[in-house]
Amino acid sequence: MENRALIAFGLSLMVFIIWAMFLGQFAPPPQEQTAEVALQEQAQKTAPLPGTPELPTLPSLPTPSGETSQPATGTETQSAQPTPPAPQIHEEILVTVTKGQMEMIFSSRGGVLKHVKMHQYTNLAGDGPIDLIPQVAGAKSPLTLETGNAAVDQVLANGHFEPSTQSIDISESSPSANLVLHLKHPSGFEVKRTFHFEWAKALISVDTDIQAPNMTTDNLQYSVFWGPGLGGQVDIKADFISFAGPTTFVNNEREETNVDEMDKILDFRGEVLWTAFQNKYFAAALIPDKGFKSSARVVKKDSDQVYVGLNLESVQSSASATHLLYIGTKNLETLENSGYKLFRLIDYGWLGNKFAFLVKPILKALGFFYGILGNYGWSIIGLTLVIKMILFPLTHKSFKSMKGMQKIAPYIKVIQERHKGDRQKINEEMLGLYKKYKVNPLGGCLPMLLQIPVFISLYHALFFSIELRGAPFMLWIHDLSAQDPYYVTPVLMGLTMFLQQKMTPSTADPVQQKIFMFMPILFTFLFVTFPAGLVIYWTVNNLLTIAQQYYIYHVAKD
Repeated sequence: MENRALIAFGLSLMVFIIWAMFLGQFAPPPQEQTAEVALQEQAQKTAPLPGTPELPTLPSLPTPSGETSQPATGTETQSAQPTPPAPQIHEEILVTVTKGQMEMIFSSRGGVLKHVKMHQYTNLAGDGPIDLIPQVAGAKSPLTLETGNAAVDQVLANGHFEPSTQSIDISESSPSANLVLHLKHPSGFEVKRTFHFEWAKALISVDTDIQAPNMTTDNLQYSVFWGPGLGGQVDIKADFISFAGPTTFVNNEREETNVDEMDKILDFRGEVLWTAFQNKYFAAALIPDKGFKSSARVVKKDSDQVYVGLNLESVQSSASATHLLYIGTKNLETLENSGYKLFRLIDYGWLGNKFAFLVKPILKALGFFYGILGNYGWSIIGLTLVIKMILFPLTHKSFKSMKGMQKIAPYIKVIQERHKGDRQKINEEMLGLYKKYKVNPLGGCLPMLLQIPVFISLYHALFFSIELRGAPFMLWIHDLSAQDPYYVTPVLMGLTMFLQQKMTPSTADPVQQKIFMFMPILFTFLFVTFPAGLVIYWTVNNLLTIAQQYYIYHVAKD
């Protein structure tokens, strides 16, 4: 019985072996996946940015001979179809472009920007220069081109853009240069991106030339994006003045986009001058130029991937277009000189904008003193002296008026008692008294009112100025744009304010005097969160005022 079972098992095994040999002899081998099919399957896995311009479905990218591969039918054999060559694998080439202390690193894979390092600014972690491009896993790099068609976008994202050089140094001795990144696909699809850099200009010109001779679609539309955001977010702290995020200047209006409140896509149509990412000190802006229609958008994939982009609408299969790129600090003078109303990247808030005209001269004055003293802390003190000298005549007149008010205080009390209940008679005699002794009861308020716009302008100059970011003064003050870490300067400011009020003659009643004496305490707590540079300004201004008061009340004669 066992022998017969073994024989049956052996015969069955022989049947399976002979049958497999028969199939291998007469049946064709399994069809291999062509490179083009693999490309399209991979493209389906890597979806483009949501909301990019939709196109009619493109056919498979054509082979070098110009023929488009067709799916096999039941009557055609595999040998009858042209087999496209396997795509050549290129190693990624990084191209470094240096301009002063800015280092830009481009990639041959996709022809995009990988890094923008600002070597003059150390990140707050202290472990290297600030990189304005955040490194987010799986995100698209800045200056990515997209068409909305998955197969073409896969070629654009992963294709090899042959660089014209591997390093460029822009300097005064070599003031301009071009970087050309050139994609040549076997199908005939061709993209050439030319980046033009100039030493004297902050804007980078980006020319894009597309040749798609074998495409069967009527138009090839594309968008250029900056994202997934802007690096240096460690500089940003939640406050009620500065804004960080997508900003678009459209129809002569500055539009800020709150990413937390937006859907996936937000379109802007009209007269678009630029669309940008910005934070407190830095910005990256895309500026449409030749070939672009006025259309921009903000695209949100998730909280870590937010993009701003320009749309090149209704473009023929072979087309060229130019856009400009600004990437760097929000230096007011640089933005103004760049044109395109880029200075509107800076917004001082409703109150700050009212006195924005004073910010520029204050910054220029600080720069002047810095060129002499080499320290922004001493520059602020120098600026305080200049402001005090400009306002000195008004302040002097104000204090003399307050001294006169102190002298006529007994006469005022007599008038009030003499005509108690007759407000009109009291006012008439008091006006006569003011005229006789040449005093102005409102004179003491004028210097303070004049200080308000200067204070607000200086606050915004210190708060937004990149020059003061991380600028040290002396001892424990290592950053004039940040608050005093040990609260020494706010306390000193409060003490000087208290001494100033003690020296100021007052005709107010005891209740009002107590309220005034509470002001130094209130200001001390308020100034705790202010930039140290601003507290230094106010403290030095108080000391100069105290000296002026002492001279008028104790030295000068009537």
